[in-house]
Order: sequence, then structure tokens, then C-alpha cells
Amino acid sequence: MDRRIIVNITTALLISISVIAIISSFMGEEVSVNEILDREVIWLILLCLAISIGSILLDGLRICIVVSALREKIRYIDAVESCLMYSFFSAITPSSMGGQPFQIYFLTKKGIKSEAAANITLFRTFEYLLVVLGIDIYSVIFIIPKLSNWSVGKTMIILGFASSVFSTGLTWITMKKPEIYKYLIAKLKRIKKLTNFIERWEDKTYTWIDSLKLSVNSLLKNKKAVALDLFLMLISVLLYSYILFLPVIRLTGIKINFLTFFSVQTLLSSLATYIPTPGASGGLEVILYSSFKSFVVSPRSLLLGITIYRIATYYIIILGGIPLILKNQKLLWREKGSAGDTDTSA
Repeated sequence: MDRRIIVNITTALLISISVIAIISSFMGEEVSVNEILDREVIWLILLCLAISIGSILLDGLRICIVVSALREKIRYIDAVESCLMYSFFSAITPSSMGGQPFQIYFLTKKGIKSEAAANITLFRTFEYLLVVLGIDIYSVIFIIPKLSNWSVGKTMIILGFASSVFSTGLTWITMKKPEIYKYLIAKLKRIKKLTNFIERWEDKTYTWIDSLKLSVNSLLKNKKAVALDLFLMLISVLLYSYILFLPVIRLTGIKINFLTFFSVQTLLSSLATYIPTPGASGGLEVILYSSFKSFVVSPRSLLLGITIYRIATYYIIILGGIPLILKNQKLLWREKGSAGDTDTSA
């Protein structure tokens, strides 16, 4: 396995575990190994893990729907693997930035044209951001004003909401107006030190950008596929939120309905996205704990619930991704010029 991946995995795990330990130390609330090995906790971990796996399987189905809409082909197992690898590389890279590029890379290695693979990943990202933005708007208008003991400051809420609007808009512009990058390339070309470098791949890049725009337009014309995928995205986001809701409700007895919890968690997650640690490790735990502790009688039980959530959606993803990386390492990191190394960008 690539040395950088091993370093990122180790860093991500150490940061996340360290932050939980720091919270335990400062708050005087410690989650022991014996508590995690408790029968009810193990049952909750297994149930949350089952929901997490179901969400990944659903994501694989969504990949197949979009690939089919673009008249490309992919096996369901490969689609599921691409989603797991997306989650894996999001978990081990700063601010979860590695998931999208690696998913594009993986899909092209599975025979999908590079512009179609980029379109698929951009479209999925836009759908997610659009759903999150809609939930954030609902939260800010209808949920947050009713929570008198809400502990996140207005500045943080505004920053999170503004970043959500910005990310959604930028992704939409990238999808609908990719030719803007031609303008940026032309500007960079004026820099003497970059001129020769850019001229080597300028024509191919312009052709690729044109192909990307055609691919995006083709997908957006298939309204049935777009509507179905958007609906399944909402289901996926709901499932992901329920993985935290279930252990927190069972262990703390917090009196909060799922819609309110879902809205608050989604807003918090949009804040955590920009934390520059691998997979937002550490930062997400702090935000969730500090925000929900005022709602519960036992902060210790809340910390245990958050730990279960991270086990099912973070640690297990990393552990499950390692054998998948090993399985596909010859495909992903074969040397240039080796047998079977074909160009899938055309």
C-alpha cells in the first residue's frame, strides 16, 4: 500500500481518538473500553453499522442510475466499491477533499470516460450540497429560533450557512459553465514561467472541458434519472443522520424529535466540513458534543453515543477500505507503460 495512505490513516485515527480523549479529560466524562464492550452498546454499533452499509449500497445504486443515464456501463459491485473508496479517501484526507478526485480516478479505471466520471462526481456533490442547503435554510428559519439552549453562536451559524451557499453555487457553475476554466487557463498562460507548460496540454484540456459540458447537459436532460437520484440522496442523508440519532436517543434519553435532530445535525456537519483535519476528525466530535450536551442529562452518555456514531461511519470505513485498496492496488497504481495500461480519458 502507498506510504502516504498509511500515514494519512494513522494521522486520521490518532486525531479523532485524541480529541475524544481530550474531551473526556476536560469534561470529566470518560468513555471506557468496558462501556464500549457493553452488550447494548455492541448491539447499537452493529445496528448503526448495518445502516451505514445500507447507505453505501444505496449509493452504489445511485451511481448505477447516473451511469446508465449517461449511457455508460458499470457493474453494481464496482459502483459500490467506488462509493466505499470515496468514503475512505474522504476520511483520510484534510477537509475530506480526497473523496471526489479518487472516485473520478477509480471510475475511469473501470472503463468510464473521464469527463463522464467527473460529471458523475460533480453531479452527486451538487445534489448533496443542494439537499444540505435546503435543510440548512429550514433549520435557520424554523428550528434554531425554537432552541433556547442551543449553544452554537450566531456567527458560526452564519459562516456555515454562507459556506453552504457558496459551495452549492460554485459546484453548479462548474457543472453548467465549465468553459470558465478556459478563461482561467488563458490568464495563467500569460505568466511566462507557465506558458510552455500550459501549451503542452492546452488543446486536450479544452477538448475535455467541451466534452464535460456535453456530458452534464446530457445528464440534466434525463429528468427522471435526476429526480430519482435526488430522492435517493435525501434518503441517504436521512439514514446517515439516523446513525447518530439512534445511539444518542437510546443512551441519553434526550427529548427531541428526529426532524429537529436531523436539521441540527445537518447544519453542524456543514460547519465541520471545513475543519482541516483528515475526514474532519476531531472537529466533528467537538462540534457535536458541545452543541448537544446542553440537551442531555448525562454528557457522558452523549459522548458514548458520538463514539458509536464515529465507529460506524468513520473507523469502520477506514478499516473496511484497507482490504479494498489492497484488492485494487494493481489496478490503481500500476506503473505507466505496463500491460493493459489504457487511456480512458477519450
